[in-house]
Amino acid sequence: MPGHDPRAIANEFIKLSGNRPFNQMWLQKLVYMANGWNLAINHNPLTDARIEAWDGGPVYRKIWNHLRDYGYDADSKLLCRPSDGPYEAPLSQEERDVIEHVWKRYGDYSGNELSQMTHHSGTPWSNTYFGRGRNAALDEGEIQRYFVDLALAGRQ
Repeated sequence: MPGHDPRAIANEFIKLSGNRPFNQMWLQKLVYMANGWNLAINHNPLTDARIEAWDGGPVYRKIWNHLRDYGYDADSKLLCRPSDGPYEAPLSQEERDVIEHVWKRYGDYSGNELSQMTHHSGTPWSNTYFGRGRNAALDEGEIQRYFVDLALAGRQ
């Protein structure tokens, strides 16, 4: 099953945040983590876009470019198409469960704290950033293995 536009997944976290202030780093890392957990649990990517190893951690250029060019909708705070409303995804129940899991586990962390989590040695970001270089694409298989290992470590 192909993944969803990362801007639609970002909107899921914006909806969950209510009136809580947030920033792009926070949003980027939650979408990345949701994709990783979906790979580990459901064996499919949640997003359909390339994830790059930027200085601040994993980044979806689609989200970054959208926020640079259009920002958030003034009323809803969602990421919206310039003339066609918010990005949405037809999520399965399993995908919604992963988003809820990520929200409960990571939603209270700041963007900087989430970024620090991705910077640990042995993470897909650190392996890519220091192995293939700045802005290189993270490997989906490596992301999946990393999150499977996190799940197994959590069971011990």
